[in-house]
Amino acid sequence: MIPIEVTDEDEKYVLRAELPGMDPEKDIEITVEGATLTVKAEHSESKEDKRHSEFRYGSFERSVRLPLPIPDEGLGAEYRDGILTVTVPRAAEEAPATRTVPVRRAD
Repeated sequence: MIPIEVTDEDEKYVLRAELPGMDPEKDIEITVEGATLTVKAEHSESKEDKRHSEFRYGSFERSVRLPLPIPDEGLGAEYRDGILTVTVPRAAEEAPATRTVPVRRAD
């Protein structure tokens, strides 16, 4: 399970997900369908011989349903210090079906 928090700010929702050790361009995928935002991540295990490991490996997915459909414009995602932040503007109109949101590395 991906730990998340969703805050309701003035004209937007902000979803933060804890995803340490990920490469945002390769390991994280965000999709939107109607009012549902889904974060998928995959963390691959290295091939090193380990004596003990408590790291999490594998595929993870978490969906969040917001009160209103998610619009096309103004949607953004950023990854910094192991935290994915997705900003979702509020909209009153019906949004199209499923789409993908690019994640960029924060500087």
